[in-house]
Amino acid sequence: MSELPQYKTIAGEAFHDFLDKRTDLNTLLERLRYIELQVQSDDEEEEEAGKVLWFRFFEGDSLQNTISDIETDLSDSSHPNSRILQQGILLGLQAGELEVHYS
Repeated sequence: MSELPQYKTIAGEAFHDFLDKRTDLNTLLERLRYIELQVQSDDEEEEEAGKVLWFRFFEGDSLQNTISDIETDLSDSSHPNSRILQQGILLGLQAGELEVHYS
């Protein structure tokens, strides 16, 4: 199981709410972890350890941003990585290019 287009809308809403300051980082992370739990419960290949939910925000994005990566990068809003990630998320959402993966 890799790309999960059925989770694109719910993940996009979580990111939109965070970027629009309707929710905080903790709420964003809770919502993303909830999606990950849903995916794990639907995974028919559960015996394969180490699989995680990850996101690609825009076409050409070479990173596989896990929930842990997002938490690390967004925890310090003054750090350049936080601003870079937020810009990447925003660009991807505006272009409709958000991808949700599990592998």
